[in-house]
Amino acid sequence: MESLSEEIWDVVIVGTSIPQSLLALSLSRSGKKVLHIDRHTYYGGNDAAFSLQDAEEWLRDLETCPNSAFKAASISRPQPEEENSPTSSLGPSRSYTLSLNPQIIYAQSKFLPSLVSSRIHAQLEFLAVGSWWVQRDGSLHKIPSMREDVFNDESLSMKDKRGLMKFLRYVLQEEGESATDPEDDGSMSLQAALDTKFKVPASLQAPLLALALSPMPASSIPFGKALARIRRHMRSMGYFGPGFGAVIAKYGGNSEISQVACRAAAVGGGVYLLGQELSSLGAVDSDVAATMGSEGSVLEGTLANGTKIKTRFIAGFPNEIPSLESIHGTGSPSDKTWRSINIVNESLQILFPQTSDNGPVPAAAIVVVDDGEMSLDRCPVYLQVHSDDAGECPPGQCVIYASVRVQENDESSNQRLRAAVQSFLDAQGASTSLLWSLSYMVSGLAEDPHSAYSLSKPSPSVLVFPSESHDLSFSDSVLDVVKAAWRSIIGADADETSFLRFEEREYEVDD
Repeated sequence: MESLSEEIWDVVIVGTSIPQSLLALSLSRSGKKVLHIDRHTYYGGNDAAFSLQDAEEWLRDLETCPNSAFKAASISRPQPEEENSPTSSLGPSRSYTLSLNPQIIYAQSKFLPSLVSSRIHAQLEFLAVGSWWVQRDGSLHKIPSMREDVFNDESLSMKDKRGLMKFLRYVLQEEGESATDPEDDGSMSLQAALDTKFKVPASLQAPLLALALSPMPASSIPFGKALARIRRHMRSMGYFGPGFGAVIAKYGGNSEISQVACRAAAVGGGVYLLGQELSSLGAVDSDVAATMGSEGSVLEGTLANGTKIKTRFIAGFPNEIPSLESIHGTGSPSDKTWRSINIVNESLQILFPQTSDNGPVPAAAIVVVDDGEMSLDRCPVYLQVHSDDAGECPPGQCVIYASVRVQENDESSNQRLRAAVQSFLDAQGASTSLLWSLSYMVSGLAEDPHSAYSLSKPSPSVLVFPSESHDLSFSDSVLDVVKAAWRSIIGADADETSFLRFEEREYEVDD
């Protein structure tokens, strides 16, 4: 610990969530002195993935050290009624890797090419996200994701097919092609556009909303935003292979990406210190800093164990950086979402058909649940179902990640989420298959993370990441924020083309 105090670090990064881990990775071959700390003993921060025992410890930690991102967490297990109850099928703790922030990554994103150019892709395994489904009236209906799907869907009338084809042709136009683009009308909602311009019946509007993965109802999300999200989905289909357009990282999703990025940063010279909290932070007097041989401002922090550290920059989430006197409120997230992680003692193979004759068998599927209350004015309930191929549960089981944006009050939204999961299991003939469930409320940027995500600098040396998005898909805005922080730290020598772009090391070999 003494050597930590003797060094003047170029940057101290607090927390190991996705933004901090990517920042550490981006600096790993810059020659900068990077100290990366986390008060937790595990990697991933708000993107962490847990075993059953880890999840229980996380729950106790929330009770003793409240986290602004997570609230009202609880674990439940069905009460066994007999010796052969499904609860007896719960596997060993370490056979599960349950993600706090499960997000799919679309093929047409900037994120995946950055993982390749930074050379960490070889340490990751990506799996296909397959079909989108809507559950209605106790049965599953596959949502058409391509124009070919619309043609082949025998459940659609010719009139409905014409309306959908008109809309999908519009989606696949290049931006700006239409002179009468309804997205020019900022007040028009997706529902209004589908009703008036495309004549899409109400029964087909919920599936289209699902393709947008919108947390907001069709009556609330602006048409332009919905169009951009549906366009992203459509243009990603078939990009990596027939029948799918998105992927997840095996063994914990974002958590696995965080860990791989941190390992690469450590190889590049970063110093890691887990289980240590930054308890205080202040500015070093400029004259004192000059005697240290440092040009510019220097910050001094104290770790929970009393170790003093000095740095030119510090980066992290607002709740991870102790306030300086010059820092005034960094803002607080206003949107809340209920989430649950559910271990099910069924494989639910019906959800994972092969994407095509020559395509992969997907490891994840998306289900929007018509819970009897779903209307175009209600926030949709999403289930992201991962098979055992995702490496998150034992063979023969699956994990259901459920989410709904809080629209009325916290408790009614939680009850609606629980009911939707049970309704889905009932419809699949798996009513008693729920083994374990973790529910929690998360605060962050849910409404429109793709335009509301930006770096704040309450002082030149303090780089504050915004609260993470809990959108169901990874937003490229995260990369923009990380790049802004990287640019601040590198300074005038920053070469934009070198961001997350590294040459292969001589000793690196392909797996």
